[in-house]
Amino acid sequence: MPGDFKTDRRNFLTAAGAAASSALTIGLLSAEAQGQPATARSEPADSPLSFDHLYNTSALATTLKGEAADRLALRRLVDAWAHCADRRLAEEQSNLFVPDGTLLNYEGDPATHEPHSTIKGRAAIRTALAVLKTFTVTLHMNGQSEVAIEGDHAIGETYCLVHQFTGEGEHRKCQTLGIRYYDEFVRQDSRWFFVERKVVIDWSEIG
Repeated sequence: MPGDFKTDRRNFLTAAGAAASSALTIGLLSAEAQGQPATARSEPADSPLSFDHLYNTSALATTLKGEAADRLALRRLVDAWAHCADRRLAEEQSNLFVPDGTLLNYEGDPATHEPHSTIKGRAAIRTALAVLKTFTVTLHMNGQSEVAIEGDHAIGETYCLVHQFTGEGEHRKCQTLGIRYYDEFVRQDSRWFFVERKVVIDWSEIG
């Protein structure tokens, strides 16, 4: 009956809310018992928030520890690439690599295709990124991302949709790319860098 359904739904929501509240209380008490703060802050409480700190790829730029800190730093590294690309910050973007890092571009899966370009070293990568200036605007939207970490080394795969606009007004066109990144990372002095980044274009569409 409709009335019974509403009653069951209210009971379910009430029980779920109580369970969530209980779990939160237990988590806070556990953190306090271990001498840890109940909330995590990457900056001291009295320091101003700054957009300059959003993409800090150091594992020390958080109160998280161990693998959790590394995973956060690696995600920030992946997102920093997208941010720098859309803001045309070529130098900052190239500095996400180790000095002799490699950028490879594929049109198709690397298992069955050869790279159509291989760019090695920060200076060469920075020069290659000038291609982004040929677009009126770009938008990189990172999706699912997974990494595997072993000591100071890690690998990862990230899905991304890239929108690249050219022209203005009636002549405006958008090319959308379905991209996967295959990455190799290294941690140096607590900070994570790209060692190798494979840019794999699975598909593209112009509209």
